[in-house]
Amino acid sequence: MTSNVITIVLLSTFMHAGWNLLARYYRSETTFYKKMVLLTAIVGFVPAVWSEAVTHSMTPLAWACVVGSGICASLYLFGLARAYEKTDFTIVYPVVRSLPVVFIGVVDVMRGNYLTVMGWAGLLLVMAGCTLVPLRNFRDFSLSRYVNRATLWMLLGAAGMVGYTLLDKIAAEVVKQGPATAARYGYFYFTVSLFPYLLLMRTFKSDKEEPNGDWKLATIAAVLSFAAYWLVLWAYQLSPYASYIVAFRQFSIVIGAVLAFVIYKEEGVRVRLSGAFLIATGLVLIAGWGR
Repeated sequence: MTSNVITIVLLSTFMHAGWNLLARYYRSETTFYKKMVLLTAIVGFVPAVWSEAVTHSMTPLAWACVVGSGICASLYLFGLARAYEKTDFTIVYPVVRSLPVVFIGVVDVMRGNYLTVMGWAGLLLVMAGCTLVPLRNFRDFSLSRYVNRATLWMLLGAAGMVGYTLLDKIAAEVVKQGPATAARYGYFYFTVSLFPYLLLMRTFKSDKEEPNGDWKLATIAAVLSFAAYWLVLWAYQLSPYASYIVAFRQFSIVIGAVLAFVIYKEEGVRVRLSGAFLIATGLVLIAGWGR
C-alpha cells in the first residue's frame, strides 16, 4: 500500500470511530442511524444527481453493485444498532469490524491479488487484537464474551460488511476514477441503504423506548460517516487490495476503544490496550511489507 492510500484510510478511521461513538452516546442506535442516513439522502440529492447526469461516471455494473451494496449496508447498520442495544460498545464494535478481515483477504487471492506472507501475518495480528479488545482482563477469555444475546446481530453486521466491501471494491474498478466519482457512488450507496433499513426497522421493532432527541448529533454523524466512507471508496480506486484497506480501517477500533474508556468509563484498559497494540503492529506489517 502506498503512503497516500494509508493516509486516506487512517484519516477515515478517525471519522468512522467518531460517528460510532456519537451513535453510542445517543443510546438509541437504530433510530439514530435512520436519521443519519436520511439526512445524507436529502442533503446530497441535488448535487449527486446533477453531477452524475453531467459526468455519467457510473457504469451499469457500478449501478448493480451500488444496489447490492446498499442492501448489505442496511444489514450492517441494523445488525450493529441492535447489537449495541444488547451489550457494550467495546465488544460489538471490534467483533463486527474484525470478522471480515481474513475472509476478504481470501477473496483478494481468489481475484488474483495475492497477499505477501507479512501481509497475512498483519491481517492475523489485527484479528488477534480485535479478539482481545472485548475482554476486561486476560483471565476473562471465554466464549460467552463472543457468543451471547448480541451474537446473531453482530454476525449480521459482519456479513453485511463483507458484502458491501466486496461490491464496492468491484465498483471502484469499473467507474471513472477520482474522488468526485467516489463521492457520488458513496451518496447512492447511503441512499439505497435507507429503504431496506426502514423495512428492517418496521419488521423488527425495538423493545426500547425511542427518544426524540435532537438532530444535531445525527447531522454531525451524517457528515462524518459520509466523509469516512468516501475516503475508503477513493482508496479502493488506488489499491488492488481490499483486505489491506479493511485491515487499516480497523485502526478505528483502537481509537474507539480508547475514547470509550474516556467517555463511557468502560473497564479493561490493560487487556484492551494490548489488543490495540496488536492491531497497530499488524498494520505496520501490512504498511511496510504487504506489497
